[in-house]
Amino acid sequence: MSDNIFDVVVIGGGHAGIEASCAAARMGCNTALMSMDVYAIGRLSCNPSIGGSAKGHLAKEIDALGGIMPWLADRSGLQFKMLNRSKGPAIWSPRSQNDKDLYPLFAQRLLRTMPNLTLIQDNAIELLLEHDSVKGIVTKNGETILTKTVVLCAGTFLNGKMFTGLTATKGGRVGEQAAEKISDVLADYGFEKGRLKTG
Repeated sequence: MSDNIFDVVVIGGGHAGIEASCAAARMGCNTALMSMDVYAIGRLSCNPSIGGSAKGHLAKEIDALGGIMPWLADRSGLQFKMLNRSKGPAIWSPRSQNDKDLYPLFAQRLLRTMPNLTLIQDNAIELLLEHDSVKGIVTKNGETILTKTVVLCAGTFLNGKMFTGLTATKGGRVGEQAAEKISDVLADYGFEKGRLKTG
């Protein structure tokens, strides 16, 4: 089998990309996780916490489904706290504060040893479609990767823009480039673009 043929290609190595690639690999799919920097996979960008109000419920669901995020949070936790204890149990919210260096280190170590999973350091710039079905991607380094499924988990990197006061700069995270090409490709295929504020 060619090194550039996968059942599933996941683009982006944040929380969603890690979960998607691990789920696919565990189901026996030959899976690739693509990140512009494999050493940035799992990097906690803003507040290095897992859980809290509403998000704590989601973290518990991910845990119940065998996800990776709660496992990583347990191993990289600096502080574990139950929020809203002065109120009723219905709104108690577990939250962990995590070590920003250990969390991605543990994530990368786990991903590198997972069967059926390959890490690729590159940037997707084109989707290959045939009769409205994905057939593969083309990368910035000129590689063609064939796949039946692309899972786009680019998050804030997808045509990302950062604001500091009145100054706007392109980027997915401070010091890291945005994934601009794939955003334009999606628009060319008729997907509507919008913007969400994260800060």
